[in-house]
Amino acid sequence: MLKYVQQVLNGISGDHARSWNGQEGDIVARAGRGPRGERGAQADRILTVARKSFAERGYNGTSLRAVAQAADVDPTLVNYYFSNKPGLLKAALEPPEAFGAGIAEAARAPLEERGRAFVEAALRMWDDPATAEVLRSIVLAASHEPFAMERLRAVFSALVLQVVSASLPSDEAELRADLVSTQIVGLAMTRYVWALDRIADIPSEQVIRLVAPTVQHYLTGPLGGDIAGNA
Repeated sequence: MLKYVQQVLNGISGDHARSWNGQEGDIVARAGRGPRGERGAQADRILTVARKSFAERGYNGTSLRAVAQAADVDPTLVNYYFSNKPGLLKAALEPPEAFGAGIAEAARAPLEERGRAFVEAALRMWDDPATAEVLRSIVLAASHEPFAMERLRAVFSALVLQVVSASLPSDEAELRADLVSTQIVGLAMTRYVWALDRIADIPSEQVIRLVAPTVQHYLTGPLGGDIAGNA
């Protein structure tokens, strides 16, 4: 996924694209040790259980032995696939491939349609049960642990903020990307994580109709000369 997103960044704007350093690549590196097949499925089960445990119990409340037991695997397999507990947390914080790919695809929409494209991409990801489960677990895990929050911030910056800002032509690109994120993250939290009654129940097309114009304004509308650094 990292290579795909980097290619999109390079294709959108050579002037704005950011190169990935080794640390950022390591943040979302897959725990791809060992073969796929049955043992690959075991690794996936371990990750599913670990995400749930980190989200509900935090890092200190999660033990590798308990994760192995809940995943119905030998405890040695947890160390085999993920090396140790920090390695398991790092893998658990990796977003689904659809996350980065969806944002990158929306960033390639025509500029005048890009606000709607970003909102549609966010809803599409969160409306998919498998993707939503992973994203929700990542958000909740980050609420427990400063380390997890730092990882999430780095991943979000790389897969969302950099992609959005790289797709914009103006010197206000970074500010505009930050403003777009307030809407996308706020929508995800209120509709899917907190499930606030009214916003959670509104049909997706109505959400798009209500939210997309604000996102579009942040992308292309005037921001005002009274904003610091924008006068």
